[in-house]
Amino acid sequence: MKDVKVAIVGAGPAGLGCAVLLKQMGIATDDMVVCESNKIGSSFTAWPKEMRMITPSFPSNGYHQTDLNAITPDTSPAFSLGKEHPSGKEYAHYLRSVAEHYDVSVLESTKVTEVKQQNKDCFLLQIESGEIIKTRYLIWAGGEFSSPRLNTFRGSDLCLHNSQVKSWDDCEAEDYVVIGSYESGVDAAFNLASRGKYVTLLNTGHDKQETYDPSRVLSPYTAERLSAMANTNLVELQQGFQVDEVRVAENVYELLSTTGDKLTCSGKPINCTGFDAHLGAVSGLFDRTENGFPVVNQFDESTLYPKLFLSGPKLVHGDILLCFIYKFRGRFIAPCSVIAADLGLDISILNDYEQAGMMLSNFSCCETQQCYC
Repeated sequence: MKDVKVAIVGAGPAGLGCAVLLKQMGIATDDMVVCESNKIGSSFTAWPKEMRMITPSFPSNGYHQTDLNAITPDTSPAFSLGKEHPSGKEYAHYLRSVAEHYDVSVLESTKVTEVKQQNKDCFLLQIESGEIIKTRYLIWAGGEFSSPRLNTFRGSDLCLHNSQVKSWDDCEAEDYVVIGSYESGVDAAFNLASRGKYVTLLNTGHDKQETYDPSRVLSPYTAERLSAMANTNLVELQQGFQVDEVRVAENVYELLSTTGDKLTCSGKPINCTGFDAHLGAVSGLFDRTENGFPVVNQFDESTLYPKLFLSGPKLVHGDILLCFIYKFRGRFIAPCSVIAADLGLDISILNDYEQAGMMLSNFSCCETQQCYC
């Protein structure tokens, strides 16, 4: 049995962001472990080859303007990669560099299959290989890419979820229907149209949301590409088409809406309906909202099991969804400050995080959709 004070599950931006902050607070290397079921940043290396970060990176740390894609105040993907919109593979390289720089111990290919609370002071993590990790604190940062929404309508197994696409060059049919017009849907339509494919882009909603919250509206990078497609005859936007069923007949895919409308395409429909929170082994250790989001307290801690924390893009507080990257990285301080206080660590580094805009403790700006963070 491996005995540590802090265990973090997930070596993506959320998990490594918390791990680095704890290292900066002075936690000993042997007192913390990060478990990753695959490789560091594997969710990003699994992106389609052509996908890019929608948030721009700028090497402006010297002016106290933190790179939007950075997970620490003193690093910058723009500086280390020389890219404004890094690819998934490039961003995974940045994450690995951060882990190496801060000497974060990451156990790759280490899948946590079960979590039990032995008593109020520790959790037991069962590893797929048979090992057990005992920890006083647990931060779950499993992300969402490994939990695509594959069953949102009948016949969804006939579709190709965008997370299953290795490269858009592999899509050889002449026409496609893309289900979902948010970031991944527009990205799919843009890449298909760039290859001369005819695309019908389905917007399941009817009205434009009056909000600036990047959790709920298109980024400027994506909106610009959507506008560019409007000048071609390759992309058609269908408003309010809610898919009820997908079926195939004579090598043609048919999409039926909830109102009885029908669309057809020769290529597999591209499913861009998003992802769910990957709670895995701790799915029963969090209460849930009506929408299925994990319920946490003011320290991003489970309301059912103290000392179990959540970090990542499915973090919600009331009606506020802490969006990727802008908001959730501002919450690394929530679990880490609690852990640091109990372990007697140095919290002076939080001054740097606050100066860099990575300390989100007041949600009033989110409620009014001002997004100062």
